[in-house]
Amino acid sequence: MTNLVTVATRRLARLVGHAEPSVPSRAATFVGVATLTTSRPDFRGPFARPVSADLLIDGQGGVTVTSVYVEPVRLGSVTCVISLLPGTGHGTYVAGELRLTVGLHLGIDVLRGAEDSDITLTLTTESLGSRADAEGRITIAGTATFHRGYLGGRLATMVVTGAMTPVAPRRSVA
Repeated sequence: MTNLVTVATRRLARLVGHAEPSVPSRAATFVGVATLTTSRPDFRGPFARPVSADLLIDGQGGVTVTSVYVEPVRLGSVTCVISLLPGTGHGTYVAGELRLTVGLHLGIDVLRGAEDSDITLTLTTESLGSRADAEGRITIAGTATFHRGYLGGRLATMVVTGAMTPVAPRRSVA
C-alpha cells in the first residue's frame, strides 16, 4: 500500500510541476453610471453617479478590480464618499456574463451622529438576463444589506450601466 501511495504522490507532483502556461491578464477600463437606492426613508435615492473602474481580466475569465471611483453623493449638506473595501472586487467574465463581488465603504460626512456604512454586493448580468454586447456595453445589478453605521441593516440595490474598453474577449464556457 505504501508503494501505491508513493507512486501516486510522485505522479501528482509531476502533474503539478508541469502546469499549463498561464494566459496573461488584459487591462480594461469600465466607465458608466452607478445608481444606488436604499430602504432608509431619509436616504432612499435613487442616487445616480458617474463611476469608473480599472479591471484586470485573465485568460480564464477571472476579473480583479484594481481601482474604482464613484463621484460623491451630495444630499443638501451631507456628502457620501464611496470607496472599494480592501480585499474585494473579484469575479468572473465568461461569454459576456459578468459576476463581480465588491465591498463598498460609504463614508458619510457632515451628518451629525452618522457613522460610515459598508456593503458587499454581488453585481451580475444574471438578474437582468443580459450580457455584454460586442461594443463592451453592459449592465450589472445586485441587492444586499448594509453593515453597521447610518445605513446598517438597510437594504440597497445598485444598478451599474456602462462600457468596458478595450472590449474584453467574450471567452466561451468550456
